[in-house]
Amino acid sequence: MKLYFNVGYSAKVGEKLQLIINDEGAVHQTHAMFYGENGLWKCEVDYFSKSISYQYQLVDERGNLLREEFVPHHLNFPHNYKEFVIFDEWNNKNFPENYLNNKILHNKLNTFKPEKLSVLKKHTHLFRIEAPVYNPNWKIVVFGSTASLGNWDYEKAIHLSQTDFGIWETSLEIPENEYIQFKYCLYDSEVGKVIDVETGENRFTVPNQSKDILQIVSNHYFKFKLYQMYHDAGVAVPIFSLRTQDGFGVGEFSDMKKLADWAKETNLGIIQILPINDTTANYTWTDSYPYAAVSVYALHPQYISLENLDFDLPKDLIEEYQVEKSDLNSLELIDYEKMISGKWKYLKAVFIEGKDKIYKDRNFKKFIKDNELWLVPYSAFCVLRDKYKTPNFNEWKTHKKYIAGKIAPFFTAKSKDYDASMLHAWVQYQLHKQLKDAIDYTHNLGISVKGDLPIGIYRHSVEAWTEPELSEWIFRPEHRRISLQNWDKTGNSQHIIGKL
Repeated sequence: MKLYFNVGYSAKVGEKLQLIINDEGAVHQTHAMFYGENGLWKCEVDYFSKSISYQYQLVDERGNLLREEFVPHHLNFPHNYKEFVIFDEWNNKNFPENYLNNKILHNKLNTFKPEKLSVLKKHTHLFRIEAPVYNPNWKIVVFGSTASLGNWDYEKAIHLSQTDFGIWETSLEIPENEYIQFKYCLYDSEVGKVIDVETGENRFTVPNQSKDILQIVSNHYFKFKLYQMYHDAGVAVPIFSLRTQDGFGVGEFSDMKKLADWAKETNLGIIQILPINDTTANYTWTDSYPYAAVSVYALHPQYISLENLDFDLPKDLIEEYQVEKSDLNSLELIDYEKMISGKWKYLKAVFIEGKDKIYKDRNFKKFIKDNELWLVPYSAFCVLRDKYKTPNFNEWKTHKKYIAGKIAPFFTAKSKDYDASMLHAWVQYQLHKQLKDAIDYTHNLGISVKGDLPIGIYRHSVEAWTEPELSEWIFRPEHRRISLQNWDKTGNSQHIIGKL
């Protein structure tokens, strides 16, 4: 199968483009491109797959990378052609429309079903445009300067099929041997007419007189007007404030479902939350501050639901648990210290009673394997923090300096610290499952979740311990966080932390 790539790009003297084909599970193929006429760079490739992923790169005369596309191109090839001429555009990462990989699109279109595209042997052109359309009544259509493209008549515009998230395609026979100008439009299926034409100059392509070659016109992106792009309203909330009678004196991941239900009823599209990282340093109220994380990966145990663990509470603790739960939920404010000590008491009890089954759990074993890069150091850090009553590793009697080989034994069954290490790993596994359940539920309602992170790391954190050479930006809780929230032009709060 022959592929003929064409892409417009204005390069300086000594610069050139190259094509990088990303074959899954294989070494990337690099193909040099040559400069042709009309500002087009060209390349001919023999390829033998029905789909392709690729990117363009700009290099200097020595082959040094100067610029590359942020998002790869993806194309599927119909089976009834053996040669394809591809007219591309450089995929700019700074286009405001370039959020096709954004989770928001998938959440909003969570009921999306791809449409089939029919490509017949007589077709000469396949038009492809990336256009994330959030209005369910809007479709993409194309019209142009030739008779087969409607002679700029809105009533004769050609409808495209949405073959993937935000990907619209149509294949046509354009027999006219003339230069082709065209534009994409928005069509409102509810009113049954074109409601707007994309902004900017006309797009163009060339005729195709060969019946054995399909010309693919691959465009990035639909030229939306500002009001047509994605806009939504949302709510910002810390998870710990979502207190319900189902919780244990504090908001928990499972309570996000209730917030998601409310957001759906009030037509809100985004939920923004404060950081949910583990901040456990001293088991005191100072640990409630969400921007002093002891790990950039681990989740905070305060958000775990004791009633949604893989194992039930020991029967002899149920009555005690219900009393503590009722007392904590009746408080006007969160009693962080009582809440966190209570949760750890019951977590340890559940873990001890179900330890044999927990250690045999294949999914738990897989979680450890998939996350061991951060989970093993984190669990060891927690064990040492609790043993020496401080997160300040400079004050520990052992392991002041992180050495991976000396930490690995914490996860061996013969180690005296094995059970304690596995407890912290298992709690993270349970938190992961509960958070995923809440996020999946929220996404299925068409609502997106936006997170938050501190700019720097806490000086007594796992990362400061394991990677001290990278710890230029650190956060001191005694300095607190500067209480300034500047709002940028997009409405995002910019939390400022000084460089120490």
